Amino acid sequence: MGQVGSMISRRANRWNAENRAHKIIGKDKPTPAPKYSSNLREIQEALKITPDLVEKLSKKDAGLDDRLKQVYVTSETTIVQNDPETQNIDRPLPSDTKRVEDFEFGHKEPKNVRHGRVTLRQASQFLGDYQRDQTEWTVEKIAQHYNLPVNTVDAIVTHFRPFQIYIPDPKRQDKVLQQSGTAQKALPKSPSEDEAKKS
Repeated sequence: MGQVGSMISRRANRWNAENRAHKIIGKDKPTPAPKYSSNLREIQEALKITPDLVEKLSKKDAGLDDRLKQVYVTSETTIVQNDPETQNIDRPLPSDTKRVEDFEFGHKEPKNVRHGRVTLRQASQFLGDYQRDQTEWTVEKIAQHYNLPVNTVDAIVTHFRPFQIYIPDPKRQDKVLQQSGTAQKALPKSPSEDEAKKS
């Protein structure tokens, strides 16, 4: 019912809108907005103080007009150039305006690291070392090298892995694209399946 009511009221508001607009625009004097009673009281008080207020407002004041013609605005500011002599020595402007490059890990790394803490770079380094060679980089050796507790290093190497890049084999990818119409994917066959088919 709400949509129907709003549609009817919209059509009623738009009915003969152009003629109504021309009628309002064609008036010689627009109808003034209604004044509040407080505004009417203020106007009456102003008329009591100065009875010829309406005449003063409607007439052009020659004295004010003459004073306005005598006022001139001139600009005396000078354009400041970036002179080395005029620059503030304590706060010089930057001479290098190149774009600041982003940090490698998204934030600035601290120069000094507290005992028992590591930076993100160091953590990714020892995770990569541990993944490459667990016999050389044992948990105890990593803990001793980075001044960390052994149980913390053990938890880190257990639960975290560095990112690895996986580059698919192009031959295998072509097979997958050819069979994309079916639900099956081209998976490498294990040697046991090949032997079972031969026998």
